[in-house]
Amino acid sequence: MLELITIPQSRYLNDSTSVRYDAYCKKQNVEPRTLAIEGQDGTVAAHWIGNPDAETVLLYLHGGGYTQSANEGNFKYIDKLLKDLNSGSGCRSVAALFLAYTLAPEAAHPTQLREAATVLSHLITKTGRSASDVFISGDSAGGNLTVAMLSHLLHPHPDVPAIKLEQPLGGALLYSPWVGFGTDYQSYDNEALDMLSPLALRKWSAMFLNKSNAADPEADPGPISGDAWTEACLNPASWWHGLHRVVGAIFVSYGSYEILADPIKQWEKELKKGWSHGGGDESQLTFLEAPNEAHVFPILELMTPWKAKSGTQAAIEAWYKSRLQK
Repeated sequence: MLELITIPQSRYLNDSTSVRYDAYCKKQNVEPRTLAIEGQDGTVAAHWIGNPDAETVLLYLHGGGYTQSANEGNFKYIDKLLKDLNSGSGCRSVAALFLAYTLAPEAAHPTQLREAATVLSHLITKTGRSASDVFISGDSAGGNLTVAMLSHLLHPHPDVPAIKLEQPLGGALLYSPWVGFGTDYQSYDNEALDMLSPLALRKWSAMFLNKSNAADPEADPGPISGDAWTEACLNPASWWHGLHRVVGAIFVSYGSYEILADPIKQWEKELKKGWSHGGGDESQLTFLEAPNEAHVFPILELMTPWKAKSGTQAAIEAWYKSRLQK
């Protein structure tokens, strides 16, 4: 179904991330609070969920193949996560800053990375917080952008302003990250069990990387490849040497039924090797493959009638709480 919807149709049917944020705030009867920062590509908008004066901040990067805006489910999930994390005692308070990055094909890589870097730089230089008070997280394409941000901190992208950290970020959490653009992995046999399709991912990656057919951008572009910042699963272990100096810990969740499983596993192998060979403690890396779950399940389960919290979500919250201890 996803591959049948064109970009013009999507733009007609779906409001922008910022408009949807305002609508969510109105529905929740809370005042919208938007941070507008001037960046290289113009004004970058990021939206607060929770108290902007919280001790720690989660910079959240939404999914959607870089071509689709965030939806109510994204805001609802982050809102509930924050309420659960802030409800206990012994932990620092946390709020989220939700980046409304420019979508593809209207803007291509590295625009989204520059926008994320602009907001991250603001958080650690203008808000009185140290890097250890800032977490970064994303789902699917937002997971791709999260890993690109970590790569940029370690190996500055030539077209993105560098960010100097005095200490590592508090942590990074990724939901089903899109770390490889190839669609010939064996896990793509899970297509019937997952929401994603190989054709949609090829089209979206081409739009994101400015590699679409100019005459027909909706046509299947065939195999697409990225670079070291956008296609993490192809990087050698040496790329990740020293990553522990820019982020304190990483948690990755994905489902055994999703088509992105194999690229994630390929990335996991090289990341763990590079992290430990570069001097990092491998116990700070957590990869959770959830049995019988598909793409970004912790977020999707909030849209179902199920009331019980999944084991995956419980593990995510436990990880956060361990990092938020006072």
